[in-house]
Amino acid sequence: MKYLKYFFPAVLAALFSACTERVEIDLKEAGEPKLVVFAEITNERKAHALYLSRSVPYFYNQEGPVVAGATVRISDGTNTTQLTEDITQPGVYLTPEDFAGIPGFTYRLTIEDVDVNDDGIAETYSAETEMKNTVPVEHITVIYNSRWDGWEVKLYALEPGETTDYYLFKVYKNGVLYTDTIDNYWTTDDKFFNGNKIDGPIVQYFDEEKGEIVNPGDMVTLEMAGITKEYYEFINALQQEVNEKIPLFSGPAANLKGNISNGALGFFAVMPTSRGSTVYRGEGLPQAVTVTNN
Repeated sequence: MKYLKYFFPAVLAALFSACTERVEIDLKEAGEPKLVVFAEITNERKAHALYLSRSVPYFYNQEGPVVAGATVRISDGTNTTQLTEDITQPGVYLTPEDFAGIPGFTYRLTIEDVDVNDDGIAETYSAETEMKNTVPVEHITVIYNSRWDGWEVKLYALEPGETTDYYLFKVYKNGVLYTDTIDNYWTTDDKFFNGNKIDGPIVQYFDEEKGEIVNPGDMVTLEMAGITKEYYEFINALQQEVNEKIPLFSGPAANLKGNISNGALGFFAVMPTSRGSTVYRGEGLPQAVTVTNN
């Protein structure tokens, strides 16, 4: 027993000293910069924006440098549209104001005249994707949930049953987009309501703890977009990378596979949208319903 009395403290001391051993890690920057592309083209008639930038090292604490001076085109197989760089925002390329995508068409993006790695040789990038259909929103409701301290946005619509479909939901309050980054997008497939009535599932949320307050008289608008399976998987993978890792020692963050050629990062998405709006009148009170479908 006397031996054990001194043996265990010695073992514990050795373990704790091992846990505090200093390890030197050489964090080198990863390779050449890559082109980063992001665009969401819808069936709304407006100027749609495409964003070009360069990738940056993991510990770089600023936005990636923009890529200016590119030649950017979008084609539906018959008509080709030239995008124009915004004179006030370099790296942002705009379609004409009367541009609108058409469901069922396949769109090809081409980016030329860029030299992301500064080797003196111009590069070309491309992407191709189909604009799917979406579901017309019948109406929405907004209900305060005191258990979660927030306002639930619920959807009512009729989902077609012929295909497997994927949807993206965004939410506006008084015309201002709240879900303005991919990490707070909501997505779903139609596994649980394929071909049936969509009868009030929660598809977006205002979090009171984050200061996302809905007051009586506020107009809440839900946007529902039909997206491809590839964009659905890209959004979900990105959210897993940027959100808190569980368990703590999960794998390291990694670049996500998008749909841009030539090793570029990001995604070129095309999607039709429909919208439903309601005026929130307060907890327990009836809501005024207005529906605006594209």
